[in-house]
Amino acid sequence: MTTIDDQTQASAEVARREADRLELATIVERDPETLTDTARLADDLGLDSLAMMSLLAWLETRGVTLATRSRPATVADVLALLDTASFRGLSVRFTDTAARPARPTDFSLVRPAGSELAPTLSNNEIRLTPVEPDDLRFLYALSIHPETCFRWRYRGAPPPIERFASDLWSQVLVQFVARRTDDGEPVGHVVAYGADMGQRYAYIGAVFRAEYHGSGLAAQVVAMFVRYMFHAFPMRKLYVEIPGFNWPQMRSGEGKIFQVEGIMRDHEFFGGRYWDRYLCAIYPDAVGGDPTP
Repeated sequence: MTTIDDQTQASAEVARREADRLELATIVERDPETLTDTARLADDLGLDSLAMMSLLAWLETRGVTLATRSRPATVADVLALLDTASFRGLSVRFTDTAARPARPTDFSLVRPAGSELAPTLSNNEIRLTPVEPDDLRFLYALSIHPETCFRWRYRGAPPPIERFASDLWSQVLVQFVARRTDDGEPVGHVVAYGADMGQRYAYIGAVFRAEYHGSGLAAQVVAMFVRYMFHAFPMRKLYVEIPGFNWPQMRSGEGKIFQVEGIMRDHEFFGGRYWDRYLCAIYPDAVGGDPTP
């Protein structure tokens, strides 16, 4: 027999879940009516890599612990994760949308308050480590894999491994292999190259194993690398060159995380057509710091 207490608890659970759904709608900037339990975050709601990073950052603020290989794919997955949150029941209410707090997208690159002099190169899921000789085959495999080779500098035409090894440090200021914290398995590569220390800028690039594309994890790792770059080097800004075929995964960060400073029209040929290239700049104020004088 269902008791009054059981009914009250069930009603409270439903109300809490719907409150979570409304807060999720604010975070991902979507109409709450589109956030049905079966709605897929990428395919149905159109969340790109940076929007997924914002979602993951929000989940962390709610006390959700995420495993690297168990990313939410649907709205129901997100709500289920909130049921396991260590801060369960804690929620943000927006009564005045004009005065609401910034979304995670707006502060996901900010350096943690009270950070020490040592730069942060790891979190609960990923750590950045220097490139070691044993990493060469992993990096070469990324450069030739059909799902990732076109994102590499060779644009689908990788050289012999001997030349690849000799090119690995060409014009490179610093680079790291991204590894899973739990087992040390490599998942990606981040690099700063083309640095001009007189003018105080550099370019950054990243490539990850295909299964992490669009998950938000790659964007989190790049955010960590950007924080490191501004922490360790006196940079005024960091440039990111984004080919048009990658733009849909990044566009939600425009005006929030980076500024588009130039568009080279029909600049790159791939997949049977020409694509624009977007030249984007990340400034220190995006990571909670002031430009070095």
